[in-house]
Amino acid sequence: MAFFPIVAFIICATFIESSAKVPALPLPSYVGKACKANDPNLNECVVRTGAPVIKRIAQGDPKYRIPRLEPLTIDQMRIAQGTRQVGMTMECVQCQLYGLADVNFTAARVDLKRRHVEWDFHLDKLQFLGKYKVSGQVLILPITGDGDANITLFNVDFSFYYDYDLERRENGKHYFKITNSTLLHNIGGMYIYLKNLFNGDKLLGENMNHFLNENWRDIVQEVAPAVADALAQVFRNTIGAMADLVPFEYLFPSD
Repeated sequence: MAFFPIVAFIICATFIESSAKVPALPLPSYVGKACKANDPNLNECVVRTGAPVIKRIAQGDPKYRIPRLEPLTIDQMRIAQGTRQVGMTMECVQCQLYGLADVNFTAARVDLKRRHVEWDFHLDKLQFLGKYKVSGQVLILPITGDGDANITLFNVDFSFYYDYDLERRENGKHYFKITNSTLLHNIGGMYIYLKNLFNGDKLLGENMNHFLNENWRDIVQEVAPAVADALAQVFRNTIGAMADLVPFEYLFPSD
């Protein structure tokens, strides 16, 4: 099952529906040999085959609609934090996401009979760089500003679970489609730096950044869902597009 882990972090083009010519591309040559459906150690094969090629995939592959992943652009990320200490709204526009090329594919659980797949991943660091706008209140002090933002997450663990169905097309081959999915995540730490807070007031800005980092656990509760949504969309779009190109029989050959 080399296909799944390899394309886990790719945003792909629109799903093609063409009855005139149904595509049937093989796995990319750099993937190597696919894992057989009847392999008693299928889960281990998936990780062993998929883990080494993530860096290669991050470079992009137009033939398989794979854009370059480093960095990955997120048009907008919104954080709305509301606690007794921090009540603010922040938007990061055209955020550049760095770190996906260094993801570690740690485990897989594949159940072909139930048509259910689970992947586990780990990242030491995931960094967002972009332009921000923030407004709100921290303690008794209003917080305002716009400028460059650095939001870095540490020790990020996440798992993507999904179920799928198979459909037989005119070329006689089967293609799969996700029916439902879930992304679970855990973030071990966060660093945040917002430049040009309070119209460039250095003292107020440094103190505010220090306070935000001291209270990172409160902030990350709002950051995490935004990150999870972005990653989940990458997974769904990638699988949906690639599943239209590579038949299921090529992903899990039976002989």
